[in-house]
Amino acid sequence: MSMFDPVRVFQCPNCNETIDASALQCRFCSAPIDPDMAEAASAVMAKVNQACSDASFIKTTAWAILVAFAFRFVPIVSGLGSMAFLILLVAVPAMALRWWTKFARIVSSEADFRRARRTVAAIGIPVSILLVMVLAVLFLGLSAPFRNR
Repeated sequence: MSMFDPVRVFQCPNCNETIDASALQCRFCSAPIDPDMAEAASAVMAKVNQACSDASFIKTTAWAILVAFAFRFVPIVSGLGSMAFLILLVAVPAMALRWWTKFARIVSSEADFRRARRTVAAIGIPVSILLVMVLAVLFLGLSAPFRNR
């Protein structure tokens, strides 16, 4: 194992403490550990951790939409704010869709994962609706001069 390999951990089925997947017994309760079960559990835990990390990133990016929107009203950087607003407005629903595609089938009772699932839904759905509304306004606003011809 090199220092760049990820640490494979999982929760002990006996005491629920987090332990190394290569352990033969739990260092907390001394329960014997099945290596195959440990590898499977550590793979699920790694996916759950990645799902939580990605959900946190989506949440941070959603807050950046508000910052970009505010920058639209600052004279010197209004163009940059508008561009960032539109890019982030497309990126957040795309990231939420990617999250659901990648992590929706995970079965976990972990509280952090349930929170991540709620976060992605609570952010992805409203931002997607906002994106549709902005695109409708842009489309209708840009096509208005051509309707009277």
